[in-house]
Amino acid sequence: MQPSVLDETISQALASLERRDVLRPSALYLLSTGVGVLSGRLTRAGRLPFSKLEGVPHAWQDSLLHWGLLEGLPIWLVENSPLDREAGEAEWQRAWPMWLAAAAGASTFVHTCAGASLDASCPPGTLALLSDHVNLSGTTPLLALGSSRLGAQFPDVSRVHDASLRKAAAELCRSLGLAVAEPVGACAVGPTIETPAERRWMGHCGAQVSAQELAAPLIAAAHSGLGGLSIVVVVHEGDDPVDIALVAARAEKLAPALDDLLSKLALAVQEQVRDRLAELEG
Repeated sequence: MQPSVLDETISQALASLERRDVLRPSALYLLSTGVGVLSGRLTRAGRLPFSKLEGVPHAWQDSLLHWGLLEGLPIWLVENSPLDREAGEAEWQRAWPMWLAAAAGASTFVHTCAGASLDASCPPGTLALLSDHVNLSGTTPLLALGSSRLGAQFPDVSRVHDASLRKAAAELCRSLGLAVAEPVGACAVGPTIETPAERRWMGHCGAQVSAQELAAPLIAAAHSGLGGLSIVVVVHEGDDPVDIALVAARAEKLAPALDDLLSKLALAVQEQVRDRLAELEG
């Protein structure tokens, strides 16, 4: 069986990275909330537009790959691509960096995005460290990937949320004075804003927060063998009409604290990397 188009793009991009001597990652930080000042905290740092690499899908052509050491941890730092989709775009393209990082040596991921509260347990201003998720997007990035050699055909998505890393992040949040919760997240489809009825339905499905375009990176992580932490920055009260200015203000207010958390989390990520490597070797 011929390898999938995904496999071919990853092979091409890895060859381009080798020629450019890019640092191999132990972890991928895929940040839909923006990289903030985190890239400035990297040592042995470098950056490269994805457009300079062969095989990169259109969705990621305008994104930058940052690499370096964060508190001694070799990481790749990528800002998630926009929600805009091209006609005919394959579903796997939305989470492409997950497969690239895993193929380059990463075993762990940290993913951030903004989202909405579905009940009183996660009010705006909360950092929601997902303990589980419900895919309500109606799709998966694994469509047409039956011939891929980059992961199992039926990956166990239940293992993608790492409990020890989530515990470490929760303790860091409390030490930084941040509101924190460990809810179930609903993976919604964007870019439309959900209706009140849809939010109530998500709550009935067991979720306490919702976020758009969340399913693809989590499922891709499971397929590629990555485990880690998904953080939803709660910036909207689900029952209220969306006030974009207020949402942006809440996100901006939380940005410095999120940067601090992601930086301090590097030591816990290192431990998780060692645990996952030991598990694979065992």
